[in-house]
Amino acid sequence: MAKFLFIVVPALGHINPTLAVAAELKKRGHTVGYATGTDMRYPIEKEGVHFFPAGPPGVKTELNETAKKVFKYRGLIGEYYFFKLIMESTPQTIEALQAVLQQYQPDVLVVDSITLAGGVMADLSKLPWATCSSLPGMIPTRDGPPFTHWGLPPSTNGFVNLAYRLIRDGQKLFFYFFDRDFNRIRSSLGLPALHTGVITSTLSPYLLLIFTCEGFEYKRSDWPPQAHLIGPSPWGKSIDAESSYEWIDALPLDRPIIYVTLGTFQVFRSLKFFQIVMDALQEEPYQVVMSVGPVVDIVALRKTAPANFRIERFIPHAKMLPRATAVIHHGGQGIAQDCIYHGIPAVVVPISQDLPEVARRCEVAGVALRIPYSRLTPGRLRTCLRTVLNDTAIQRNTKRLQQIFLNTNAGHTGADLLEQLAAQKRPIYRRTGT
Repeated sequence: MAKFLFIVVPALGHINPTLAVAAELKKRGHTVGYATGTDMRYPIEKEGVHFFPAGPPGVKTELNETAKKVFKYRGLIGEYYFFKLIMESTPQTIEALQAVLQQYQPDVLVVDSITLAGGVMADLSKLPWATCSSLPGMIPTRDGPPFTHWGLPPSTNGFVNLAYRLIRDGQKLFFYFFDRDFNRIRSSLGLPALHTGVITSTLSPYLLLIFTCEGFEYKRSDWPPQAHLIGPSPWGKSIDAESSYEWIDALPLDRPIIYVTLGTFQVFRSLKFFQIVMDALQEEPYQVVMSVGPVVDIVALRKTAPANFRIERFIPHAKMLPRATAVIHHGGQGIAQDCIYHGIPAVVVPISQDLPEVARRCEVAGVALRIPYSRLTPGRLRTCLRTVLNDTAIQRNTKRLQQIFLNTNAGHTGADLLEQLAAQKRPIYRRTGT
């Protein structure tokens, strides 16, 4: 049996997809540990695996100044502070991980695709390692559109291809500004410098586990040979040990149930979203269930909520989605794929970072309508929701992609591949033609 250590940023959107793989490894008799922020202790330890605190705690703790700017700004400025935040946390996380590896002695590392410290530790330890990617668009490609805060559509002609090449060149310049600081960290540990290491350093040459399927992610001819699309990994268990969700079963059966969520992080950005949703749907014939996250004054929000609204801090997707008729969400990869997995159409309101990219994929797949955050109004939201509830093409596309998703088993497939890596200690390539 082998010992696996998952190194993941303290965010449920990145941890949840890995938990099905970890649970399967544990079921097969392997030892599994996680190194991440302390805010994630409960959802990890409840699965019976080892937990090691490493790096920033997570979103339950007061945000530092850089993190506040991540949520204050959108677009290129927001992206700058996002990567600056990752860079700032990397030395602290590396120091913690050095102690974890010495104590735990893993056989294989499994590194989240935006956890720079994990890639550094893989280089230092010389262990076989895999990348878990919830954001496959960040893997460089010549086929798909550049992965940007605009959420660009796939190219349709040579002029667009040229424009996209210019954007990719601009992205290399953008990441060049982080190279100096990142390579200073690597140099202090005796590691060679990397070009655009903020993106490339976490892409394992051994194995890439990508939590999606073609049909949602764009087709491309240049997936690395060690890249395996293993399907979505719905999890969505409760992270609250004291909450009961029996009320979900008691929701009315005589009207559509609309689930509204901004995920874990975007609730720091603005309360305008929640107010617009209430203004849009207060007189509609729906039961609206809205998850508002850890920072909103939920008492004040409940006082102003329309009678057809129920407002909660957190609702596990696995409990809510089987009852939902449609979902209004922010474009997180997790909730977007969970909706498809359950056959539910959506209205997607992306804000910043990777969210416009995911929203565009929902739109291109024909499973949702997209409203850029800057264009969100009660009237537009109301109209889009009515459309996704009644449009037969959206319903058909959602059910078609749902069948593709249901034919995958990310937990089982991911565990198979990691077992091969532990046994062979060399790159695990796809079979030709897959």
